[in-house]
Amino acid sequence: MITVSVKKLVAAIEEAGAFNLPDMTDGTRYLYDNLYGKLSCGIAMGLSDINFGAFALDDVDAIRDLHSDVFEANEYKAEMITRSLQGLPPTVAAAAFV
Repeated sequence: MITVSVKKLVAAIEEAGAFNLPDMTDGTRYLYDNLYGKLSCGIAMGLSDINFGAFALDDVDAIRDLHSDVFEANEYKAEMITRSLQGLPPTVAAAAFV
């Protein structure tokens, strides 16, 4: 029988170096947090929601490079983990209360 501790699994994923984001400038961090993060979750945004003074053109290039290098690789790894977890058979667990 395979037992998976979700808490330990999530901690291991968070600690994995492959899922750590590289250092970002303030502008790149703004784009990542306020645009990429929201849009990738399907949250609609309008132009009035964007603070164009919070980032520069170089930050747009940096987030594009991050997307092509880091985000796509991490998305593939996350999909592989998801498929592996979905393939685990369900188990019955008995909880013991003291």
